[in-house]
Amino acid sequence: MVKREVKMTPPTEDVVRREVGKLLRVDYRGQMICLSCLVTILRNSLGITYTKGQIERTLRVVAHSPGTLTYKRAFVCDRCGKTMPCLGTYGR
Repeated sequence: MVKREVKMTPPTEDVVRREVGKLLRVDYRGQMICLSCLVTILRNSLGITYTKGQIERTLRVVAHSPGTLTYKRAFVCDRCGKTMPCLGTYGR
């Protein structure tokens, strides 16, 4: 019997949290981006690996436990200009 090594993909939360952190520290440094815009950005950067629903659910989890990110319940998004829940890398 030959044993095959099975690669496990990281949980969705880890992937989304890492990607959001990278986006907010590099591409959108110093900006607050609403969750809706982040879903669109993540969908484009992660490709078809994750569904829009998976990204939305995971982003809500990340927003409620932001870690080193800053979560604002109502803030003006620096990308779309709407007042919505936003994530960023600093407190305003």
